[in-house]
Amino acid sequence: MIQSNPKTTLGDFFPKFGIDSNVLIDLVLYPKAKEYFKQKGYSFPDKSLCILPDILGEVKGVLINRYKYSKEKADTEIDKLLEEFDIEKLPQLVIEKDSKTIEEIGDKYQLNGEDIPIIYQFWKLKVKKILVRDNAFEQTCKELNISIEKWPKF
Repeated sequence: MIQSNPKTTLGDFFPKFGIDSNVLIDLVLYPKAKEYFKQKGYSFPDKSLCILPDILGEVKGVLINRYKYSKEKADTEIDKLLEEFDIEKLPQLVIEKDSKTIEEIGDKYQLNGEDIPIIYQFWKLKVKKILVRDNAFEQTCKELNISIEKWPKF
């Protein structure tokens, strides 16, 4: 007898496509960014869009502190976006000693310390491509054999 797995997600069937915080912030703030996202086919159903808990926290903090969103409005806007584009929230991973690999690579590119656990988790969760705007993030991922899709500035 075959049992169904209630936790099965699109990411179990399609390549995981990670989204960095700058992208999610733009999607919340700028209708033009949403149109671009749709036009480029990022929301096309042959890929599993995903995000990490660390990124959600960062996006929420930026919306509240920089753009003066209330906590409730930030939560609502983020939730609407995740639902609209069927973006999966990946699990939080414990950062292990092998994160030193990312720190060493990131140091060459002046990678922001907050990005180390994000790249580490994407790497460990076998996310094969990440939509990102930050150059240091991009270069670090490339050395880890994670493909990058450049996100423009809006």
